[in-house]
Amino acid sequence: MNRDSSSPRDGVSRRGFLKLGFWGATALTLGAGGATLLTGCSGDPGPASGYRHLRQRDLELLRPLMAPLLAGGLDAVAGAGPDDALKAFDRLLAGGSEGARGQLFQLLDLLQLGAARWWVTGTWAHFADQDEAQLQRTLAEWSGSDNGFAQLAFKGLTQPLMMAWYVTPDAGLGTGYPGPPLNLAARPE
Repeated sequence: MNRDSSSPRDGVSRRGFLKLGFWGATALTLGAGGATLLTGCSGDPGPASGYRHLRQRDLELLRPLMAPLLAGGLDAVAGAGPDDALKAFDRLLAGGSEGARGQLFQLLDLLQLGAARWWVTGTWAHFADQDEAQLQRTLAEWSGSDNGFAQLAFKGLTQPLMMAWYVTPDAGLGTGYPGPPLNLAARPE
């Protein structure tokens, strides 16, 4: 069996991740070159206030996706909101390699461009400009896309976001998993 072939329910393969990085870098380079010609050079302002890695434009892009992606996961934790999930994602990024973060930020930059967002997700509209039903449709079409790059982008973005949220103790309890078993021999009587 070919190890590089994967079904939509499988995780991202190494080869797929490399393809995502290559095509993301290519599209970003072309898009950034066009944007630079139209707007002039602008510097990266760095992480948003209170974050180690996520930039303000990343927060604005991802915030509307949190509730539909986590499918009730935010509601399961009292008082939790999209920013809590984004903070968890930012903490997860701190544990990743510089190269992996770089590829993720290339994807996020790519999703900022309308034409690239249409090619990857199937919608021109910014996520913040879509209502909940539109976001659900966008995510459903994006996850079921025949475009291999779009599928890789979807998995490469959503799997770490969901993992970051569900490894937080309160969110993890909402899944029904009670946590690791207690060592009964070590408990004092």
